[in-house]
Amino acid sequence: MNTKHFARGWTGMVAPMAMAVVALGMAAPRLAAQAPAGPPPMPATAANLSGKTAEQFYKKIDALKGIPAVEVHPAMEYITTALGVGCGYCHVPGKFDSDDKHEKNVARSMMKMTMALNNTVFDAKREITCYTCHRGAAKAASTLALAGDKVPTDASGAEIFPALSVMTFSSIDGEMSPSKAPATVMAGPARPGKAAEPVALPSADEVFGKYEEALGGKAAIAKITSLVHKGMAEMLVPAPPVPQGAPPPPPPAMGSVPAELNVKSPKGLISVVFPGRGPQMMGFDGTIGWTNVPNREETGGELIMVKELGEMVPALEFRKQHTGVKVDAMEKIGDRDVYRVVGTRKEGITTLDRIYFDAQTGLLARTYTTMQSVLGGFPEETTYEDYRDVSGLKVPFTMRVVSAEGNRTYTWSQVDANAPVEDSKFTKPEPPPPPPARPAAD
Repeated sequence: MNTKHFARGWTGMVAPMAMAVVALGMAAPRLAAQAPAGPPPMPATAANLSGKTAEQFYKKIDALKGIPAVEVHPAMEYITTALGVGCGYCHVPGKFDSDDKHEKNVARSMMKMTMALNNTVFDAKREITCYTCHRGAAKAASTLALAGDKVPTDASGAEIFPALSVMTFSSIDGEMSPSKAPATVMAGPARPGKAAEPVALPSADEVFGKYEEALGGKAAIAKITSLVHKGMAEMLVPAPPVPQGAPPPPPPAMGSVPAELNVKSPKGLISVVFPGRGPQMMGFDGTIGWTNVPNREETGGELIMVKELGEMVPALEFRKQHTGVKVDAMEKIGDRDVYRVVGTRKEGITTLDRIYFDAQTGLLARTYTTMQSVLGGFPEETTYEDYRDVSGLKVPFTMRVVSAEGNRTYTWSQVDANAPVEDSKFTKPEPPPPPPARPAAD
């Protein structure tokens, strides 16, 4: 299941998100590609998906007909987070094109319902999403529950109207016009209750100029060709695998595991090692974004975020990747004053990203962005701390990531500049060979 690149930088990119997904036991969908009967389906690589609509590539596409094929997987990634489920909740494992599960058909109806509401009530803006009602639960609560109460198991709308499938919007009450839609509220950290006194804000150029100087200056940045980070990641960690037939392992729990981040711009790779398992990695080779568990390429909003792996300095290229970049507020992070810089993402689905710079030191303090899909998006916030000098460049040795897919903290004990890193390290690994065929029974 997931998302492109700009604000979050290499610390909070989707790579660690993928690790959290693995830790939560959610495997990414392996959707079967559309292909004639006989030949095996094409792999869902960015090249094979390019230029195709969802129904031109995948089998059994219904509610998402017409969207780019590269946006299908990010939409599935979003559903797993919005409902707090794995792929097997709607799909038959190993047969993702199967319609045998009732939940898959309900999901299609729910997607059509939200699209109808957005098109008729919200001027075709994506205001209603899965998360609007589900809030991380597979079955959305229909009744407010008091503390300690259990929500009554009333029949859901999908169960009362199992055949609901909004194919057109003509039957929706004309009184529900776009003009009656409420104003959109920008998601993100809560604003202070009391209006702050107006302050004179610097320009975006001044903020980024101070950031560059605080890092060590243009010359110090230019001489860095690679960065190799080694340390630990505190995150949800799955228990070691158990032998076949043994009782299932306990659920994932917070723990610390070895972590490594390699950057050789525009290429990047991050990996963690869980007990009893091989390295679990996500990388960007300059063109292709990939994960090795499961072995697949990233597309759409996921790819945009994976590209951040190759940013030598987080958020330094924000102005090139966004339009309308401006300093729009002074806020607080802890006891520190910070300037908030906003910008609209150029690539992928339009969204507003935010980054925060320490007003005193000029260094990057926090980034806030979202993995976007056609169905919805989920946020990720990364806080940068403990800057130290590495060959003349200021590098954050602690990154705290808050995400819908699991919070994590990266603490680097060692960062080496210009260490040799082979280009092959960033190349997507070959998928594991299929298991040998079992001999036929006598």
